[in-house]
Amino acid sequence: MKDLAPVTADGGVLADSRSDIRAVQADIRLVGLQQQAERSKLKPEFGVRLDHMFGFGGLPMQYSLMGMVRLPMFGWSSRSAKANMASLQWKTESLKQEKEKMINEAEGMVYSLRQEIATRRRQLRVLQETVIPALQRNYQTMQLAYEQNTEELFNLYDAWETLNNTQLEYWDQVRQLLLMQVELDRTLEIK
Repeated sequence: MKDLAPVTADGGVLADSRSDIRAVQADIRLVGLQQQAERSKLKPEFGVRLDHMFGFGGLPMQYSLMGMVRLPMFGWSSRSAKANMASLQWKTESLKQEKEKMINEAEGMVYSLRQEIATRRRQLRVLQETVIPALQRNYQTMQLAYEQNTEELFNLYDAWETLNNTQLEYWDQVRQLLLMQVELDRTLEIK
């Protein structure tokens, strides 16, 4: 069984350790880059093109020089870029909300699992230190009484059955505790 003292569950640690939260963060960065690309479409573009052709049959070389200007400053030419930027802004906000939701869910799960693990450990300690030794002494007392012919076999069997069932319950509790620790490690993505 692991010690839970070094396990922290704040949002920063979860954002760094969980791959699903890192994926959402990468999506947010990608949307930011898409916004920059859309913003660059609102700037004027200038281009120059130079072509030449070989002349055949004694014709001279031919050259062509073209200049291009794209001015998206007018309302009708920049509407789609502005609409795309607005939609990307909403998408960014949506992804940020999703990231916060995932962090909150993970924090809640970690806190809940830590409390359940602490409770289960207390139950195991009580079973191990108090209940099982008392049942073992009861069984030994019944066994001694049966050997001296002062107790019946069925009472001895009941004491043994109670001890055995309690020990099985103890090991079932240990199994559940270990499964909770595995779930906590999975939630925190500890490898």
